[in-house]
Amino acid sequence: MAAADAKAGAPAVHGRVLFVDDSPDVRKSFRRALVQAGHSVKEAANGLEATELVAKEQFDLVVSDVHMPDMNGVELLRRVHESDPDLPVVLLSGDPDLESAMRAVEYGAVEYLAKPIDIPKFRASVARGLEVRRKRVEAREAVAGRSRRRLKAESTDTSDLEGSLLGGRYRVGALLGSGGMGSVYEGTREDLAGMPVAIKVLHAGIGGDVDVLRRFKREAHLVAAIDHPNIVRVLDFQMPSDEPAFIVMERLHGRSLGDALRQERRFSLEEAAWIAVQVLAALEAAHGANVVHRDLKPDNVFLTSMPGVVDLVKLLDFGVAKLTGTPWDERLTQTGMVMGTPAYMAPEQARGESADARSDLYAVGCLMFELLAGRPPFVANNYNAVMFQINQGAPTPLLELRPELDALFAEVVAKALSKDVNLRFQSARGFADALMPWAPQGPVSGQRPAVAPEALAKTIRPPAPARPRANRRRKASR
Repeated sequence: MAAADAKAGAPAVHGRVLFVDDSPDVRKSFRRALVQAGHSVKEAANGLEATELVAKEQFDLVVSDVHMPDMNGVELLRRVHESDPDLPVVLLSGDPDLESAMRAVEYGAVEYLAKPIDIPKFRASVARGLEVRRKRVEAREAVAGRSRRRLKAESTDTSDLEGSLLGGRYRVGALLGSGGMGSVYEGTREDLAGMPVAIKVLHAGIGGDVDVLRRFKREAHLVAAIDHPNIVRVLDFQMPSDEPAFIVMERLHGRSLGDALRQERRFSLEEAAWIAVQVLAALEAAHGANVVHRDLKPDNVFLTSMPGVVDLVKLLDFGVAKLTGTPWDERLTQTGMVMGTPAYMAPEQARGESADARSDLYAVGCLMFELLAGRPPFVANNYNAVMFQINQGAPTPLLELRPELDALFAEVVAKALSKDVNLRFQSARGFADALMPWAPQGPVSGQRPAVAPEALAKTIRPPAPARPRANRRRKASR
């Protein structure tokens, strides 16, 4: 694709467009509009012809009518994305309906336009579609590059580090797991009676990236500063000039909540409440330090134990956490970037808007829903469909999936999953207090008094608006 100048000197993206419609007159009219805008155009009279062309030739955008005799536009969209997931599709409809529009979004249409369409609006839609294509190609190339560097880094790290000594005191043991930024190893501190530790080592292939190093260092400093019993403890952080950067953490024994869900699928109400109040205790401490986690998910919640306490929660991975109110942090995590894991994102996160503490509380609601239902609130075939459901859909009511649950408890979860941030719990403490009647062991930070059911109901359900009082004077004068 090439760039040229459009009106007001703004750059316009030109590309190769496939236009699909069963009407020769419509094809002729829109082809003229596209050619005049500087695009290269290929026509198809039906969906089957279009799928054959997409399989043979390279296009930057497909524009298709929805209602065609042999194959409708939504089915064409589905087949196009099976062939090329990065190829944007714009759909046009002379008789739009909600079902086809929702399926179009589910299958990843970039726009759904209702006819009649004026030419400037059509050209603008095509330009947006081509811009989506450009960004998808760039993102795919960037991901491919990172994957190549990561694979190289992981293989290098694994083969070179096991058995080595980092920072002059930490002996690296077996690999425990790898993520996007680093690998985590078992380890021992040799100058302190072989104390067991976990060592998170930044991948060598990305260690030279200044922003990555800054984020890695920030993760260590944020977690060390919070210092809460439900957050994994950071014991040391080093950036040696001749070794990879690494974080030393307490060694945990147990399993992640993700592993527990894969093994057990569903939890009891009391188990879910106990796990949730501990996550909320950790978040209360983090939010008190102006830190928003932004990536709460089952794999970032670790379940360990101690004498007299089972399923003790340790919150992990503050790698994409946001320190609110700091300009340098805004440069690392700008508004418009979607950070986190889709199934547990709050609607505002899914829209690329700024996340605050209430976004984390929404994610806790997602965790609780999955603990009880055995699946997240929203499940779909692809990323676009999940994002659409998060912003527009409603989860299946918990009582339909688990009729034996306490109805008031289900209301607590529903409140946490409110799309409007102002209708959710406004603090981790308030959310935890609402769960206390069902949490058998109480939070790690200390037993809080249980909340009476009638008082709890008032915190969950907003008071009904007062009825307007009758104007007695006016009534008497009648």
